[in-house]
Amino acid sequence: MSLLLKWLESMHEDLRITNNCSRKRNIRSTCSLCFESCNSSALAINPHSIEIDPERCTSCGECLINCPLSAIEGIAVTREFEKNSLLYKDDFIPTEKELMIYKKRGLNSITFNSAPLNQAWKIVLDETNRMLSQVDQSPIEVVQSEFDEKLSRRTLFTSLQSGGKKLAKSMAPASWKMEANEWNLANYFPEYQFYTVEMDKNKCTLCKACFTFCLQEVFHIKEIFLHIESEKCVNCTDCTDICPEDAIQIKTKIKKKSDLNEPIHTMKCQDCGRFFHSFQAERNKCPICINRAPDWLSPYQ
Repeated sequence: MSLLLKWLESMHEDLRITNNCSRKRNIRSTCSLCFESCNSSALAINPHSIEIDPERCTSCGECLINCPLSAIEGIAVTREFEKNSLLYKDDFIPTEKELMIYKKRGLNSITFNSAPLNQAWKIVLDETNRMLSQVDQSPIEVVQSEFDEKLSRRTLFTSLQSGGKKLAKSMAPASWKMEANEWNLANYFPEYQFYTVEMDKNKCTLCKACFTFCLQEVFHIKEIFLHIESEKCVNCTDCTDICPEDAIQIKTKIKKKSDLNEPIHTMKCQDCGRFFHSFQAERNKCPICINRAPDWLSPYQ
């Protein structure tokens, strides 16, 4: 039945880039992970977006899986599962992120038939299992299939006649069909953080541009603190791309989640009279007035 499901799903799955894409929201975005992961040259970077060429797209799902913001909708049709095992094929290489998400959704092993895992798969699997050990998860094993599933021509046509595409889709393993927003690694390991967001207080003016563009809502002002929730970070780099002061760094490291609270001050701007936040108690102008040319009229007067 898996051959039938693969064939039918490959006909109906068109990948689509949603408005969550950094390129569509942030003119300064440098994100290109989906473009870099596409092996069929189906993605093109435009001045304000990334577009998918449906004629070239094979619906392999590589871009969908690699997008840090889960901004691409569709199904990775090249992946096949047998119960709680991913079937090995050498025409694609999974990522550590992908395998870790599968693990949290019930994956126990990778199954191969005659040919064992190639070196690229082994490298990814070894790194995944190293990461899994850091988040208190058991490793993903490699097992050999006891038999090869075969689908006769009669079974194929009987299945088509008895229900067609709709029936076939309903018989596919539902637990492996994931929507765009389900490819967020942070959602599966809420007690850990995979990235640490650091703010250079000597550079940051707390203009809050990063607040606006961060879809994960990593940054918050809470009373007299800047609250940074690094466990929500997916390394989309929206904050580092938009920051005019180059004051943000994202460091890759797995550890128990630890929110950061940086002390801040509430000040009143001497030019416009508006209240603003600052790391420096001696600052007397808000970010807008600091960056406003002296010969410009104040927008608040």
